Amino acid sequence: MWRRARALPEAPAARCAPLRVPRPAGAPSIDVRRTPPPRRGRTQAWISSPVGLVAGEPSTPLVSYVALVDTANGIAVQQDPEHWMFPNLDLTIHLHRAPRGPWTGLDTTVTFGPSGQGLTSSVLHDVDGPVGHAEQILTVRPQPAG
Repeated sequence: MWRRARALPEAPAARCAPLRVPRPAGAPSIDVRRTPPPRRGRTQAWISSPVGLVAGEPSTPLVSYVALVDTANGIAVQQDPEHWMFPNLDLTIHLHRAPRGPWTGLDTTVTFGPSGQGLTSSVLHDVDGPVGHAEQILTVRPQPAG
């Protein structure tokens, strides 16, 4: 089923509060601004980072944009991450034009199937509107007891 690209609200300003959630190791430099209200398995967010992909090396705008797309699986959670793990096994990105600006916009839906598989689907945006799609296959399983 194809989702029609919807416009995200304007790139973040003072009206979009930073997302206040525990961040994975290595990700404290990511600025996430959700556009309310998020729902289980569904959210829209703007993501940015001032840090380059490789320390001490400049990143092109495309590299900076694409590096943040992998966060889509973690911003629209379907189940409580304290009880379930759902890492993505891959990431496929299709762009129909080059993205512009310092923000990566994600309009994301996460679905889980009945047999331990899931899918994260995102319409990708920049400051001018939709630029493409991203898909991530997930493996879904309970967190180990302990």
